[in-house]
Amino acid sequence: MTKEKPAQSTRPLRAIGLNHGEINSSAVLVVDGDVICGAPEERFNRNKKTKVFPRRALNYALQDQNLALEDIDFVAQAWNPGAGWAKYNPLISANRVKREDYFYSIPDHLYGFADRQPNEWVKMEFGGTLPPTYFVQHHRCHIANAIFLSPFAEAAFLTADWRGEIECLSKGYARGNSFELLGTQEVPNSLGMFYATYTQMLGYQADNDEWKVMALSAYQVDCEEYRRRILSTVRLLPGGAFELDTSFYQGAILEKPKLYTQRLFSLLDGEENSHQNEAWVIKVAKAMQLVAEEIAVHVLTDLHERTGSENLVVSGGFFMNSVFNGKITRLTPFKNVHISYAPDDVGAGIGAALYVTHCILGRPRVPGYRSSSIGPQFNQDQILEALKRRRIKYEIVANAPQKVAQLLNEGRVVGLFQGRMEFGDRALGNRSILGDPRNAAMKDTINGMIKYREGYRPFAPAALFERVAEVFDVDPGYECNYMEKVVQVREEYRKKIPAVTHFDGSGRLQTVQRDHNPYFYSVIQEFEKITGIPVVLNTSFNINAEPIVLSPDDAISTFFNSGLDCLMMEDVLLRKEA
Repeated sequence: MTKEKPAQSTRPLRAIGLNHGEINSSAVLVVDGDVICGAPEERFNRNKKTKVFPRRALNYALQDQNLALEDIDFVAQAWNPGAGWAKYNPLISANRVKREDYFYSIPDHLYGFADRQPNEWVKMEFGGTLPPTYFVQHHRCHIANAIFLSPFAEAAFLTADWRGEIECLSKGYARGNSFELLGTQEVPNSLGMFYATYTQMLGYQADNDEWKVMALSAYQVDCEEYRRRILSTVRLLPGGAFELDTSFYQGAILEKPKLYTQRLFSLLDGEENSHQNEAWVIKVAKAMQLVAEEIAVHVLTDLHERTGSENLVVSGGFFMNSVFNGKITRLTPFKNVHISYAPDDVGAGIGAALYVTHCILGRPRVPGYRSSSIGPQFNQDQILEALKRRRIKYEIVANAPQKVAQLLNEGRVVGLFQGRMEFGDRALGNRSILGDPRNAAMKDTINGMIKYREGYRPFAPAALFERVAEVFDVDPGYECNYMEKVVQVREEYRKKIPAVTHFDGSGRLQTVQRDHNPYFYSVIQEFEKITGIPVVLNTSFNINAEPIVLSPDDAISTFFNSGLDCLMMEDVLLRKEA
Protein backbone atom coordinates (compact mmCIF):
# COMPACT_ATOMS: atom_id res chain seq x y z
CA MET A 1 0.00 0.00 0.00
CA THR A 2 1.22 3.47 -0.89
CA LYS A 3 0.81 6.09 1.82
CA GLU A 4 0.57 9.80 1.27
CA LYS A 5 2.46 12.21 3.44
CA PRO A 6 0.32 12.86 6.54
CA ALA A 7 -1.20 16.31 6.77
CA GLN A 8 0.72 18.65 9.10
CA SER A 9 -2.39 20.38 10.45
CA THR A 10 -3.37 19.50 14.01
CA ARG A 11 -7.05 20.12 13.38
CA PRO A 12 -9.36 17.12 13.01
CA LEU A 13 -9.24 15.22 9.72
CA ARG A 14 -12.77 15.26 8.36
CA ALA A 15 -13.87 12.76 5.74
CA ILE A 16 -17.05 11.90 3.91
CA GLY A 17 -17.48 8.23 2.99
CA LEU A 18 -19.87 7.35 0.18
CA ASN A 19 -21.41 4.18 -1.14
CA HIS A 20 -22.99 5.16 -4.44
CA GLY A 21 -24.06 3.24 -7.51
CA GLU A 22 -24.17 -0.07 -5.65
CA ILE A 23 -26.95 -1.55 -3.53
CA ASN A 24 -28.00 0.70 -0.63
CA SER A 25 -26.38 4.09 -1.15
CA SER A 26 -25.16 5.81 2.00
CA ALA A 27 -23.08 8.68 3.34
CA VAL A 28 -21.10 9.02 6.57
CA LEU A 29 -18.93 11.60 8.29
CA VAL A 30 -15.69 10.23 9.75
CA VAL A 31 -13.45 12.47 11.92
CA ASP A 32 -9.96 11.21 12.76
CA GLY A 33 -11.15 7.66 12.20
CA ASP A 34 -14.25 7.99 14.40
CA VAL A 35 -17.57 7.44 12.60
CA ILE A 36 -19.58 10.44 13.80
CA CYS A 37 -22.85 10.28 11.86
CA GLY A 38 -24.37 8.89 8.70
CA ALA A 39 -27.33 7.11 7.15
CA PRO A 40 -28.47 5.04 4.20
CA GLU A 41 -30.17 7.11 1.50
CA GLU A 42 -33.16 4.73 1.50
CA ARG A 43 -34.29 6.10 4.87
CA PHE A 44 -34.80 9.53 3.30
CA ASN A 45 -36.22 8.72 -0.14
CA ARG A 46 -38.13 5.64 1.17
CA ASN A 47 -36.91 3.54 -1.78
CA LYS A 48 -35.46 0.38 -0.26
CA LYS A 49 -31.87 -0.42 -1.27
CA THR A 50 -31.71 2.58 -3.57
CA LYS A 51 -28.59 3.08 -5.73
CA VAL A 52 -28.99 6.82 -6.31
CA PHE A 53 -26.40 9.33 -5.16
CA PRO A 54 -26.96 9.76 -1.39
CA ARG A 55 -27.72 13.46 -1.58
CA ARG A 56 -30.03 13.63 1.44
CA ALA A 57 -27.85 11.34 3.55
CA LEU A 58 -24.83 13.53 2.73
CA ASN A 59 -26.79 16.64 3.59
CA TYR A 60 -27.74 15.11 6.95
CA ALA A 61 -24.14 14.13 7.73
CA LEU A 62 -22.94 17.69 7.09
CA GLN A 63 -25.80 19.47 8.85
CA ASP A 64 -25.62 17.22 11.90
CA GLN A 65 -22.17 18.66 12.66
CA ASN A 66 -22.82 22.14 11.22
CA LEU A 67 -20.33 21.62 8.40
CA ALA A 68 -20.20 22.61 4.77
CA LEU A 69 -18.51 20.64 2.01
CA GLU A 70 -15.53 23.02 2.02
CA ASP A 71 -14.90 21.97 5.66
CA ILE A 72 -14.26 18.39 4.49
CA ASP A 73 -10.67 17.27 3.89
CA PHE A 74 -11.51 14.48 1.47
CA VAL A 75 -14.29 12.32 0.08
CA ALA A 76 -13.87 8.55 -0.19
CA GLN A 77 -16.03 6.61 -2.65
CA ALA A 78 -16.37 2.84 -2.16
CA TRP A 79 -15.74 1.93 -5.79
CA ASN A 80 -12.69 2.38 -7.98
CA PRO A 81 -13.31 2.72 -11.72
CA GLY A 82 -9.53 2.93 -12.04
CA ALA A 83 -9.36 -0.82 -11.40
CA GLY A 84 -10.18 -1.15 -15.07
CA TRP A 85 -7.40 1.22 -16.17
CA ALA A 86 -4.84 -1.53 -15.89
CA LYS A 87 -6.01 -2.30 -19.41
CA TYR A 88 -6.75 0.57 -21.81
CA ASN A 89 -10.47 0.75 -22.64
CA PRO A 90 -11.08 2.26 -26.08
CA LEU A 91 -14.85 1.93 -25.66
CA ILE A 92 -14.68 4.66 -23.03
CA SER A 93 -11.68 6.69 -24.01
CA ALA A 94 -11.63 6.79 -27.81
CA ASN A 95 -14.99 8.57 -28.01
CA ARG A 96 -16.68 11.18 -25.88
CA VAL A 97 -19.80 9.12 -25.22
CA LYS A 98 -21.20 10.74 -22.10
CA ARG A 99 -19.98 13.07 -19.42
CA GLU A 100 -18.90 10.52 -16.82
CA ASP A 101 -17.16 8.34 -19.40
CA TYR A 102 -15.27 11.36 -20.76
CA PHE A 103 -14.31 12.29 -17.21
CA TYR A 104 -12.46 8.98 -16.89
CA SER A 105 -11.02 9.00 -20.40
CA ILE A 106 -8.09 11.29 -19.49
CA PRO A 107 -6.64 9.10 -16.72
CA ASP A 108 -7.38 6.04 -18.84
CA HIS A 109 -5.15 7.50 -21.58
CA LEU A 110 -2.51 8.81 -19.17
CA TYR A 111 -2.01 5.56 -17.33
CA GLY A 112 -0.80 4.07 -20.58
CA PHE A 113 2.32 6.24 -20.08
CA ALA A 114 2.78 5.40 -16.41
CA ASP A 115 5.08 2.74 -14.97
CA ARG A 116 2.73 1.91 -12.12
CA GLN A 117 -0.84 0.93 -12.88
CA PRO A 118 -3.57 2.04 -10.47
CA ASN A 119 -4.53 -0.67 -8.06
CA GLU A 120 -6.23 -0.13 -4.75
CA TRP A 121 -7.21 3.52 -4.99
CA VAL A 122 -7.17 6.56 -7.23
CA LYS A 123 -7.15 10.16 -6.03
CA MET A 124 -8.66 12.99 -8.07
CA GLU A 125 -8.12 16.68 -7.31
CA PHE A 126 -10.81 19.09 -8.44
CA GLY A 127 -9.65 22.47 -7.10
CA GLY A 128 -11.86 25.23 -5.83
CA THR A 129 -14.05 24.33 -2.87
CA LEU A 130 -14.42 20.66 -3.82
CA PRO A 131 -12.37 18.35 -1.61
CA PRO A 132 -10.17 15.71 -3.27
CA THR A 133 -11.90 12.40 -3.87
CA TYR A 134 -10.39 8.97 -3.39
CA PHE A 135 -11.93 6.13 -5.36
CA VAL A 136 -11.13 3.07 -3.25
CA GLN A 137 -11.34 -0.47 -4.54
CA HIS A 138 -14.50 -2.11 -3.23
CA HIS A 139 -12.91 -5.00 -1.36
CA ARG A 140 -10.39 -2.67 0.30
CA CYS A 141 -13.42 -0.84 1.69
CA HIS A 142 -14.88 -4.07 3.05
CA ILE A 143 -11.51 -4.99 4.55
CA ALA A 144 -11.12 -1.58 6.21
CA ASN A 145 -14.69 -1.74 7.53
CA ALA A 146 -13.91 -5.13 9.08
CA ILE A 147 -10.52 -4.19 10.55
CA PHE A 148 -10.98 -0.64 11.76
CA LEU A 149 -14.41 -1.16 13.33
CA SER A 150 -13.09 -4.16 15.26
CA PRO A 151 -11.47 -4.20 18.73
CA PHE A 152 -8.48 -6.25 17.51
CA ALA A 153 -4.95 -4.85 17.17
CA GLU A 154 -4.20 -7.73 14.81
CA ALA A 155 -6.45 -10.20 12.99
CA ALA A 156 -6.88 -12.37 9.95
CA PHE A 157 -9.51 -11.01 7.58
CA LEU A 158 -11.84 -12.43 4.97
CA THR A 159 -14.27 -10.53 2.80
CA ALA A 160 -16.68 -12.25 0.42
CA ASP A 161 -19.56 -10.98 -1.71
CA TRP A 162 -20.96 -11.35 -5.23
CA ARG A 163 -18.19 -9.18 -6.65
CA GLY A 164 -16.37 -5.89 -6.42
CA GLU A 165 -14.80 -4.32 -9.51
CA ILE A 166 -12.62 -7.43 -9.88
CA GLU A 167 -12.52 -9.51 -6.72
CA CYS A 168 -15.28 -11.50 -5.09
CA LEU A 169 -13.14 -12.77 -2.19
CA SER A 170 -10.12 -11.26 -0.43
CA LYS A 171 -8.20 -12.67 2.51
CA GLY A 172 -5.14 -11.74 4.50
CA TYR A 173 -3.68 -10.50 7.74
CA ALA A 174 -3.91 -7.08 9.39
CA ARG A 175 -1.84 -5.46 12.10
CA GLY A 176 -2.18 -1.87 13.23
CA ASN A 177 -2.89 0.39 10.27
CA SER A 178 -1.77 -1.96 7.53
CA PHE A 179 -2.74 -5.29 6.07
CA GLU A 180 -1.19 -7.93 3.85
CA LEU A 181 -3.31 -9.47 1.13
CA LEU A 182 -2.71 -13.24 1.00
CA GLY A 183 -5.10 -14.12 -1.80
CA THR A 184 -8.08 -13.10 -3.88
CA GLN A 185 -10.66 -14.75 -6.12
CA GLU A 186 -12.64 -13.39 -9.02
CA VAL A 187 -16.04 -14.13 -10.53
CA PRO A 188 -17.28 -16.75 -11.33
CA ASN A 189 -15.72 -18.36 -8.23
CA SER A 190 -17.86 -16.29 -5.90
CA LEU A 191 -19.54 -17.26 -2.63
CA GLY A 192 -21.99 -14.40 -3.01
CA MET A 193 -22.96 -15.46 -6.52
CA PHE A 194 -23.21 -19.09 -5.36
CA TYR A 195 -25.76 -18.12 -2.70
CA ALA A 196 -27.63 -15.78 -5.03
CA THR A 197 -27.96 -18.54 -7.65
CA TYR A 198 -29.95 -20.76 -5.31
CA THR A 199 -31.92 -17.80 -3.97
CA GLN A 200 -33.15 -17.17 -7.51
CA MET A 201 -33.69 -20.85 -8.31
CA LEU A 202 -35.91 -21.22 -5.24
CA GLY A 203 -38.19 -18.44 -6.47
CA TYR A 204 -36.77 -15.49 -4.54
CA GLN A 205 -35.00 -12.33 -5.71
CA ALA A 206 -31.26 -12.75 -6.02
CA ASP A 207 -29.06 -10.23 -4.19
CA ASN A 208 -32.05 -9.31 -2.04
CA ASP A 209 -33.81 -12.29 -0.48
CA GLU A 210 -30.85 -14.41 0.62
CA TRP A 211 -31.87 -14.04 4.27
CA LYS A 212 -35.20 -15.73 3.49
CA VAL A 213 -33.31 -18.74 2.15
CA MET A 214 -31.05 -18.68 5.21
CA ALA A 215 -34.13 -18.77 7.47
CA LEU A 216 -35.49 -21.79 5.55
CA SER A 217 -32.25 -23.66 6.21
CA ALA A 218 -33.20 -24.00 9.89
CA TYR A 219 -35.89 -26.59 9.13
CA GLN A 220 -35.01 -30.05 10.42
CA VAL A 221 -35.13 -32.10 7.22
CA ASP A 222 -32.93 -34.75 5.61
CA CYS A 223 -31.12 -32.97 2.79
CA GLU A 224 -27.97 -35.10 2.61
CA GLU A 225 -28.48 -36.26 -0.97
CA TYR A 226 -28.98 -32.70 -2.21
CA ARG A 227 -26.00 -31.51 -0.16
CA ARG A 228 -23.83 -34.14 -1.84
CA ARG A 229 -25.06 -33.15 -5.31
CA ILE A 230 -24.49 -29.44 -4.71
CA LEU A 231 -21.02 -30.12 -3.34
CA SER A 232 -20.23 -32.00 -6.58
CA THR A 233 -20.54 -28.66 -8.43
CA VAL A 234 -17.71 -27.16 -6.34
CA ARG A 235 -14.01 -27.97 -6.30
CA LEU A 236 -12.15 -27.28 -3.04
CA LEU A 237 -8.55 -26.55 -4.00
CA PRO A 238 -5.26 -26.35 -2.10
CA GLY A 239 -4.43 -23.05 -0.44
CA GLY A 240 -8.01 -22.38 0.63
CA ALA A 241 -9.21 -21.71 -2.92
CA PHE A 242 -12.32 -23.09 -4.62
CA GLU A 243 -13.90 -23.20 -8.07
CA LEU A 244 -17.50 -23.34 -9.20
CA ASP A 245 -18.36 -25.54 -12.18
CA THR A 246 -19.68 -22.99 -14.70
CA SER A 247 -21.75 -25.63 -16.46
CA PHE A 248 -24.05 -25.21 -13.43
CA TYR A 249 -23.59 -21.49 -12.68
CA GLN A 250 -23.89 -18.72 -15.29
CA GLY A 251 -24.16 -15.58 -13.17
CA ALA A 252 -20.96 -14.20 -14.71
CA ILE A 253 -22.58 -14.21 -18.18
CA LEU A 254 -24.45 -10.92 -18.22
CA GLU A 255 -26.69 -11.68 -21.19
CA LYS A 256 -28.08 -14.83 -19.54
CA PRO A 257 -31.46 -14.21 -17.87
CA LYS A 258 -30.87 -16.66 -15.01
CA LEU A 259 -27.98 -17.29 -12.64
CA TYR A 260 -28.48 -21.04 -12.75
CA THR A 261 -28.39 -23.42 -15.69
CA GLN A 262 -30.89 -26.09 -16.59
CA ARG A 263 -28.21 -28.61 -15.68
CA LEU A 264 -28.16 -27.41 -12.05
CA PHE A 265 -31.97 -27.39 -11.98
CA SER A 266 -32.06 -30.97 -13.23
CA LEU A 267 -29.29 -32.09 -10.87
CA LEU A 268 -31.55 -31.16 -7.98
CA ASP A 269 -34.68 -32.78 -9.47
CA GLY A 270 -36.07 -29.40 -10.38
CA GLU A 271 -39.20 -29.15 -12.49
CA GLU A 272 -41.43 -26.34 -13.68
CA ASN A 273 -42.97 -24.58 -10.67
CA SER A 274 -40.67 -26.47 -8.28
CA HIS A 275 -40.37 -23.26 -6.27
CA GLN A 276 -43.99 -23.82 -5.27
CA ASN A 277 -43.09 -27.20 -3.76
CA GLU A 278 -42.36 -26.29 -0.14
CA ALA A 279 -40.59 -29.55 0.71
CA TRP A 280 -38.24 -29.24 -2.27
CA VAL A 281 -37.48 -25.59 -1.51
CA ILE A 282 -36.64 -26.33 2.12
CA LYS A 283 -34.35 -29.26 1.28
CA VAL A 284 -32.43 -27.35 -1.38
CA ALA A 285 -32.14 -24.26 0.86
CA LYS A 286 -30.74 -26.28 3.76
CA ALA A 287 -28.38 -28.28 1.53
CA MET A 288 -27.05 -25.13 -0.12
CA GLN A 289 -26.51 -23.38 3.23
CA LEU A 290 -24.48 -26.38 4.41
CA VAL A 291 -22.34 -26.38 1.27
CA ALA A 292 -21.79 -22.62 1.52
CA GLU A 293 -20.58 -23.21 5.07
CA GLU A 294 -18.23 -26.00 3.90
CA ILE A 295 -16.69 -23.68 1.32
CA ALA A 296 -16.24 -20.87 3.85
CA VAL A 297 -14.73 -23.23 6.43
CA HIS A 298 -12.30 -24.50 3.79
CA VAL A 299 -11.14 -20.91 3.13
CA LEU A 300 -10.97 -19.97 6.81
CA THR A 301 -9.12 -23.07 7.94
CA ASP A 302 -6.35 -22.36 5.45
CA LEU A 303 -6.36 -18.68 6.44
CA HIS A 304 -5.80 -19.63 10.08
CA GLU A 305 -2.91 -21.91 9.13
CA ARG A 306 -1.26 -19.13 7.15
CA THR A 307 -1.73 -16.33 9.70
CA GLY A 308 -1.67 -18.11 13.05
CA SER A 309 -4.00 -15.45 14.45
CA GLU A 310 -6.70 -16.26 17.00
CA ASN A 311 -8.68 -13.24 15.80
CA LEU A 312 -10.82 -13.02 12.67
CA VAL A 313 -12.73 -10.14 11.11
CA VAL A 314 -15.10 -10.72 8.20
CA SER A 315 -17.04 -8.46 5.87
CA GLY A 316 -18.91 -8.36 2.57
CA GLY A 317 -22.48 -9.34 1.78
CA PHE A 318 -21.88 -13.06 2.35
CA PHE A 319 -21.27 -12.35 6.03
CA MET A 320 -24.79 -11.05 6.51
CA ASN A 321 -25.27 -14.81 6.93
CA SER A 322 -25.79 -14.79 10.70
CA VAL A 323 -26.36 -18.57 10.76
CA PHE A 324 -22.81 -19.23 9.59
CA ASN A 325 -21.37 -16.34 11.60
CA GLY A 326 -22.52 -18.02 14.79
CA LYS A 327 -20.70 -21.24 13.85
CA ILE A 328 -17.30 -19.83 12.90
CA THR A 329 -15.57 -20.40 16.24
CA ARG A 330 -17.00 -23.93 16.40
CA LEU A 331 -16.14 -24.95 12.83
CA THR A 332 -12.74 -23.24 12.47
CA PRO A 333 -9.67 -22.77 14.71
CA PHE A 334 -10.36 -19.04 15.21
CA LYS A 335 -11.23 -18.16 18.82
CA ASN A 336 -12.50 -14.59 18.40
CA VAL A 337 -14.66 -13.25 15.55
CA HIS A 338 -15.86 -9.72 14.91
CA ILE A 339 -18.43 -8.56 12.36
CA SER A 340 -19.28 -4.87 12.16
CA TYR A 341 -22.79 -3.41 12.25
CA ALA A 342 -22.69 -2.86 8.46
CA PRO A 343 -20.55 -5.53 6.76
CA ASP A 344 -22.46 -5.31 3.47
CA ASP A 345 -22.36 -2.60 0.81
CA VAL A 346 -24.25 -0.02 2.88
CA GLY A 347 -21.16 0.11 5.13
CA ALA A 348 -18.64 0.23 2.29
CA GLY A 349 -18.52 4.03 2.44
CA ILE A 350 -17.45 3.76 6.09
CA GLY A 351 -14.68 1.42 4.97
CA ALA A 352 -13.61 3.81 2.20
CA ALA A 353 -13.22 6.73 4.62
CA LEU A 354 -11.38 4.57 7.17
CA TYR A 355 -9.08 3.13 4.49
CA VAL A 356 -7.95 6.60 3.39
CA THR A 357 -7.67 7.85 6.98
CA HIS A 358 -5.56 4.97 8.27
CA CYS A 359 -3.95 3.21 5.31
CA ILE A 360 -3.18 6.18 3.04
CA LEU A 361 -2.85 9.14 5.42
CA GLY A 362 -1.52 7.10 8.33
CA ARG A 363 -3.74 8.49 11.07
CA PRO A 364 -3.88 6.32 14.24
CA ARG A 365 -6.82 4.04 14.87
CA VAL A 366 -9.63 4.83 17.32
CA PRO A 367 -10.18 1.86 19.67
CA GLY A 368 -13.37 0.92 21.49
CA TYR A 369 -16.97 -0.07 20.92
CA ARG A 370 -18.56 1.30 17.74
CA SER A 371 -22.24 2.10 17.96
CA SER A 372 -24.48 1.84 14.91
CA SER A 373 -26.65 4.63 16.36
CA ILE A 374 -25.28 7.40 14.17
CA GLY A 375 -28.43 8.48 12.33
CA PRO A 376 -30.92 11.31 12.88
CA GLN A 377 -32.48 11.91 16.29
CA PHE A 378 -35.70 13.78 17.11
CA ASN A 379 -36.63 15.50 20.36
CA GLN A 380 -40.00 15.70 22.06
CA ASP A 381 -40.89 19.03 20.44
CA GLN A 382 -40.35 17.58 16.97
CA ILE A 383 -42.39 14.50 17.85
CA LEU A 384 -45.26 16.56 19.25
CA GLU A 385 -45.23 18.85 16.22
CA ALA A 386 -45.76 15.85 13.93
CA LEU A 387 -48.63 14.56 16.09
CA LYS A 388 -50.37 17.92 16.43
CA ARG A 389 -50.09 18.56 12.71
CA ARG A 390 -51.95 15.31 12.10
CA ARG A 391 -54.35 15.84 15.03
CA ILE A 392 -53.42 12.59 16.73
CA LYS A 393 -54.11 11.90 20.41
CA TYR A 394 -51.14 11.05 22.61
CA GLU A 395 -49.97 10.93 26.21
CA ILE A 396 -46.63 11.70 27.79
CA VAL A 397 -45.47 9.06 30.26
CA ALA A 398 -43.13 9.53 33.21
CA ASN A 399 -41.14 6.28 32.88
CA ALA A 400 -41.24 5.27 29.21
CA PRO A 401 -39.11 2.07 29.43
CA GLN A 402 -41.23 0.78 32.31
CA LYS A 403 -44.42 1.53 30.37
CA VAL A 404 -43.13 -0.29 27.30
CA ALA A 405 -42.35 -3.34 29.44
CA GLN A 406 -45.85 -3.28 30.94
CA LEU A 407 -47.43 -3.11 27.48
CA LEU A 408 -45.33 -6.05 26.28
CA ASN A 409 -46.40 -8.07 29.31
CA GLU A 410 -50.03 -7.31 28.39
CA GLY A 411 -49.45 -8.85 24.97
CA ARG A 412 -49.20 -5.57 23.07
CA VAL A 413 -46.94 -5.15 20.06
CA VAL A 414 -45.03 -1.90 20.49
CA GLY A 415 -43.17 0.27 18.01
CA LEU A 416 -40.17 1.85 19.73
CA PHE A 417 -38.75 5.09 18.33
CA GLN A 418 -35.97 6.63 20.41
CA GLY A 419 -32.44 7.96 20.14
CA ARG A 420 -30.39 8.08 16.97
CA MET A 421 -31.47 5.85 14.09
CA GLU A 422 -29.28 2.81 13.55
CA PHE A 423 -27.11 2.84 10.43
CA GLY A 424 -27.18 -0.75 9.16
CA ASP A 425 -29.88 -3.25 8.27
CA ARG A 426 -30.47 -4.30 11.88
CA ALA A 427 -32.67 -2.32 14.26
CA LEU A 428 -31.08 -2.56 17.70
CA GLY A 429 -33.63 -0.88 19.93
CA ASN A 430 -33.89 2.62 18.48
CA ARG A 431 -36.17 1.93 15.50
CA SER A 432 -37.63 -1.41 16.62
CA ILE A 433 -40.86 -3.36 16.92
CA LEU A 434 -41.01 -5.21 20.23
CA GLY A 435 -43.07 -8.14 21.42
CA ASP A 436 -43.35 -10.64 24.28
CA PRO A 437 -41.04 -13.59 23.52
CA ARG A 438 -43.08 -15.89 25.80
CA ASN A 439 -46.10 -15.78 23.50
CA ALA A 440 -45.71 -18.46 20.81
CA ALA A 441 -48.36 -16.77 18.66
CA MET A 442 -46.46 -13.48 18.66
CA LYS A 443 -44.29 -14.48 15.68
CA ASP A 444 -47.32 -15.19 13.51
CA THR A 445 -49.04 -12.03 14.72
CA ILE A 446 -46.12 -9.77 13.78
CA ASN A 447 -45.37 -11.57 10.51
CA GLY A 448 -49.00 -11.52 9.41
CA MET A 449 -50.44 -8.25 10.73
CA ILE A 450 -47.41 -5.98 10.91
CA LYS A 451 -44.49 -7.10 8.77
CA TYR A 452 -46.66 -8.69 6.03
CA ARG A 453 -44.03 -11.32 5.30
CA GLU A 454 -43.50 -15.09 5.19
CA GLY A 455 -44.61 -16.85 8.36
CA TYR A 456 -41.46 -18.98 8.73
CA ARG A 457 -39.14 -16.00 9.12
CA PRO A 458 -37.87 -15.62 12.70
CA PHE A 459 -37.48 -12.66 15.02
CA ALA A 460 -34.50 -11.82 17.15
CA PRO A 461 -34.12 -12.16 20.91
CA ALA A 462 -32.64 -9.03 22.50
CA ALA A 463 -31.15 -10.02 25.86
CA LEU A 464 -29.50 -8.31 28.80
CA PHE A 465 -25.75 -8.71 28.38
CA GLU A 466 -25.20 -9.91 31.95
CA ARG A 467 -27.83 -12.67 31.63
CA VAL A 468 -27.06 -13.95 28.14
CA ALA A 469 -25.19 -17.11 29.18
CA GLU A 470 -28.16 -18.16 31.30
CA VAL A 471 -30.53 -18.14 28.30
CA PHE A 472 -28.23 -19.01 25.39
CA ASP A 473 -25.55 -21.65 24.86
CA VAL A 474 -22.64 -19.22 25.08
CA ASP A 475 -20.00 -18.34 27.64
CA PRO A 476 -20.46 -15.52 30.17
CA GLY A 477 -19.39 -12.19 28.68
CA TYR A 478 -20.39 -13.24 25.15
CA GLU A 479 -21.00 -10.18 22.97
CA CYS A 480 -23.25 -10.02 19.93
CA ASN A 481 -23.93 -6.32 19.83
CA TYR A 482 -25.27 -6.06 16.29
CA MET A 483 -27.54 -9.12 15.98
CA GLU A 484 -24.86 -10.59 13.71
CA LYS A 485 -24.76 -14.20 14.93
CA VAL A 486 -27.24 -17.02 15.40
CA VAL A 487 -26.66 -19.12 18.54
CA GLN A 488 -28.53 -21.92 20.27
CA VAL A 489 -31.16 -21.17 22.92
CA ARG A 490 -30.61 -23.32 25.99
CA GLU A 491 -33.00 -26.25 26.17
CA GLU A 492 -34.70 -25.05 29.36
CA TYR A 493 -35.49 -21.66 27.78
CA ARG A 494 -36.85 -22.81 24.41
CA LYS A 495 -40.35 -23.26 25.79
CA LYS A 496 -40.07 -20.06 27.80
CA ILE A 497 -39.30 -17.85 24.77
CA PRO A 498 -40.87 -19.68 21.78
CA ALA A 499 -41.53 -16.49 19.79
CA VAL A 500 -37.79 -15.95 19.29
CA THR A 501 -36.69 -19.59 19.09
CA HIS A 502 -36.35 -20.86 15.52
CA PHE A 503 -37.18 -24.36 14.27
CA ASP A 504 -33.72 -25.68 15.12
CA GLY A 505 -33.63 -24.20 18.62
CA SER A 506 -31.58 -21.17 17.59
CA GLY A 507 -32.01 -17.42 17.82
CA ARG A 508 -30.34 -14.42 16.12
CA LEU A 509 -29.00 -12.89 19.30
CA GLN A 510 -28.57 -9.26 20.28
CA THR A 511 -26.76 -8.58 23.54
CA VAL A 512 -27.80 -5.25 25.05
CA GLN A 513 -25.44 -3.41 27.39
CA ARG A 514 -26.44 -0.57 29.68
CA ASP A 515 -23.74 1.85 28.52
CA HIS A 516 -24.43 1.13 24.83
CA ASN A 517 -28.18 1.82 24.87
CA PRO A 518 -29.53 2.86 28.30
CA TYR A 519 -33.15 3.30 27.13
CA PHE A 520 -33.45 -0.12 25.46
CA TYR A 521 -31.54 -1.79 28.29
CA SER A 522 -34.07 -0.35 30.75
CA VAL A 523 -36.97 -1.72 28.69
CA ILE A 524 -35.58 -5.27 28.91
CA GLN A 525 -34.63 -4.83 32.56
CA GLU A 526 -38.15 -3.67 33.44
CA PHE A 527 -39.60 -6.58 31.44
CA GLU A 528 -37.46 -8.99 33.47
CA LYS A 529 -38.72 -7.46 36.72
CA ILE A 530 -42.29 -8.24 35.64
CA THR A 531 -41.79 -11.63 33.96
CA GLY A 532 -38.46 -13.05 35.10
CA ILE A 533 -37.36 -13.21 31.44
CA PRO A 534 -34.36 -10.98 30.50
CA VAL A 535 -35.27 -11.08 26.79
CA VAL A 536 -37.67 -9.26 24.46
CA LEU A 537 -38.58 -9.92 20.84
CA ASN A 538 -36.97 -7.32 18.57
CA THR A 539 -37.44 -6.71 14.85
CA SER A 540 -36.94 -3.68 12.63
CA PHE A 541 -39.56 -0.93 12.62
CA ASN A 542 -40.86 -1.22 9.07
CA ILE A 543 -43.37 -3.18 7.05
CA ASN A 544 -42.38 -5.53 4.26
CA ALA A 545 -40.53 -3.95 1.30
CA GLU A 546 -40.17 -0.57 3.07
CA PRO A 547 -37.04 0.86 4.70
CA ILE A 548 -36.77 1.19 8.47
CA VAL A 549 -38.49 4.34 9.72
CA LEU A 550 -36.39 7.47 10.07
CA SER A 551 -38.63 10.30 11.31
CA PRO A 552 -41.67 10.73 13.57
CA ASP A 553 -43.84 11.00 10.46
CA ASP A 554 -42.45 7.68 9.16
CA ALA A 555 -43.13 6.05 12.52
CA ILE A 556 -46.68 7.40 12.71
CA SER A 557 -47.51 6.32 9.16
CA THR A 558 -46.16 2.81 9.73
CA PHE A 559 -48.03 2.62 13.03
CA PHE A 560 -51.39 3.34 11.38
CA ASN A 561 -50.65 1.22 8.29
CA SER A 562 -49.90 -1.91 10.29
CA GLY A 563 -51.26 -4.01 13.13
CA LEU A 564 -49.10 -2.34 15.78
CA ASP A 565 -50.96 -1.82 19.07
CA CYS A 566 -48.85 0.98 20.52
CA LEU A 567 -46.10 3.40 19.55
CA MET A 568 -43.64 4.87 22.03
CA MET A 569 -41.64 7.79 20.63
CA GLU A 570 -39.14 8.76 23.34
CA ASP A 571 -41.70 9.41 26.16
CA VAL A 572 -44.73 10.02 23.93
CA LEU A 573 -47.22 7.15 23.74
CA LEU A 574 -49.79 6.44 21.04
CA ARG A 575 -52.44 3.73 21.34
CA LYS A 576 -54.99 2.43 18.90
CA GLU A 577 -58.51 2.62 20.20
CA ALA A 578 -60.34 -0.69 20.45
